[in-house]
Amino acid sequence: MPAPLLILAIIFAAIFFVLRWRPFFAARPFIKAAMAILLAAYCITAQPPLIVMAAGFALSALGDIFLDLRGEKYFLPGLVAFFAAHIAFAVYLFGHAVPLSSYTGIEWFICAALLAATIAFYIWLLPALPKDMKIPVAAYSAVITLMGIAALTTTLSLLVPIGALLFIASDVVLAVERFKFKFPLDKQINWALYASGQIVLAIGVVGGI
Repeated sequence: MPAPLLILAIIFAAIFFVLRWRPFFAARPFIKAAMAILLAAYCITAQPPLIVMAAGFALSALGDIFLDLRGEKYFLPGLVAFFAAHIAFAVYLFGHAVPLSSYTGIEWFICAALLAATIAFYIWLLPALPKDMKIPVAAYSAVITLMGIAALTTTLSLLVPIGALLFIASDVVLAVERFKFKFPLDKQINWALYASGQIVLAIGVVGGI
């Protein structure tokens, strides 16, 4: 049976999905962050406690708050918070990944494919990036690629790479919506991918203990 904290995280994810259709109000960023805070608590209360993953989810919650606040000045702090979150996720997942010395053609293909996709997407995005965002977006792209490699070469549950791919897809949607062009339901699609990715990732790591 799912843990109460996990159920609450899913409920708050659904609540914020509905709120995405409503005008902004002051409490909304904190309602948005509730899902990741609950996932952090879910990891902390696991046996043994998953401290590093919990830190990643807590940093994600901070990023959620920044990215939902009004004003361009909050975007970069949000990016930095998620950058740190991906470092935490990567550190934990590399500890449960296939060792580099044991890589087969499959693992090398995963690394090459994800790296090529990241470089291609960044080159496509680059002309639309403000001058002061080129390096931060490049750094963020690099760290999320490392997290993706760690997740896709994991020895844990299949839910881990699925969650990571959903998470990466949500960042792609955010980048396109933010820097390239708007499209119908972009924010709702972004949240659906992000929330499902975070939840599936948390279930995968806790279930893999």
